[in-house]
Amino acid sequence: MLTLTAGEDLCLILFKQEHARPLFRLLEENRPLLERWLDWMVKIRTSEQMEAYILRSLAAFASGSQAHFGIWSSGVLAGSVTVERFDSHTRTAEIGYWLGECHSGRGLMTRAVLCTANWLFQERGANRIEIRCEADNRPSQAVALRAGFTWEGTLREAGFRQGQFVDHLIYSLLHKEWEETIPSTVNRKS
Repeated sequence: MLTLTAGEDLCLILFKQEHARPLFRLLEENRPLLERWLDWMVKIRTSEQMEAYILRSLAAFASGSQAHFGIWSSGVLAGSVTVERFDSHTRTAEIGYWLGECHSGRGLMTRAVLCTANWLFQERGANRIEIRCEADNRPSQAVALRAGFTWEGTLREAGFRQGQFVDHLIYSLLHKEWEETIPSTVNRKS
């Protein structure tokens, strides 16, 4: 399976069936925090449902439209970074991410986003990567900015969470910007 390295202590591993139990455990430990932002988690109440989610994500990966990675810090599952969609015609991808609360504040997510961006630009031929997050999700906004993404604007009532329409902010990073400012911590393809 696909593994991306983001330093000696951090790697991204494409989710496999065997990850269902640790992923479900991490979700359960962080459910109150995560369900605020991620409606899909409300529907996953068992490790079997998580396994079905992973199987769907593997089918989407096989079609080239998505990639769901676990973020592993020193061998421990800390969160996820996901290529939500990849449009091969426009070469545009959208990524989303979440981290268990006890793993936050150490720069793991910024490194995971940088690693995912590098993979999308270098291996998948992306020209544009987008991050969308709710207008009141300050931690996600901070990650996007630390990873070098540019805030483009507000998508009014672009989301629907807990029975209400919510605004989304959109951030982007272009391949030409990446080439100019690629972080030294990311392995550049030669």
